[in-house]
Order: sequence, then C-alpha cells, then structure tokens
Amino acid sequence: MKFPKGKGFDLAGGLIITVVLDDYAVTGTFLGASGDRHHDDLPPIHVDVRVEVEEEFILLQLTCPVKVERGVELPVGTIIAINVRQILFIAPGGTCEDDKE
Repeated sequence: MKFPKGKGFDLAGGLIITVVLDDYAVTGTFLGASGDRHHDDLPPIHVDVRVEVEEEFILLQLTCPVKVERGVELPVGTIIAINVRQILFIAPGGTCEDDKE
C-alpha cells in the first residue's frame, strides 16, 4: 500500500511501525488500509468504520500499550483505525516506553 494513497512509500502488511499523531504516538503491526485487499499473508479482518465523508484509514494492531484521551489506556493487541489525515509522520519499528528504561 502506498501512503498516502497512490504516493509516498510502500507499507507492507506485518511491518512494525510507529505512527505519530498530534497528542501521542502508537506503535504496532501494520495490518492494511481501509479498502485494502492485497494482503493474502494476513488473516482477514472485518472493520466496519462509518464516516460521513470518504476518508482513508490505516489499521494497526498495537504492540505497545498507549494512553489516549481522558487517560484511557489501549492494551497490546488492540486493533485501531487511524485517519491518515491525522498522521504527522510514520517511522519503521519502535520501542515501548517501558523498554527504554
């Protein structure tokens, strides 16, 4: 999958990436993008995302826990959909905060 759609660089399914957003960063396994059907090596995942305007999302399975709005913590293994318009940048790999000590 080219990010952003049709441009930029390729993200392969199964790649560990760190996605930096305005308020926090998330690290996890890249599972694909909304509408992306080209990852035969990954198990099928159905995510029903309903939005008013057609938006592009990437799917990530967290490999590190992350605290998001209002102190809610998403545990390892949670699958999240991230609107690509909210992404500041993406880096390959990543280390959990607990692993840095």
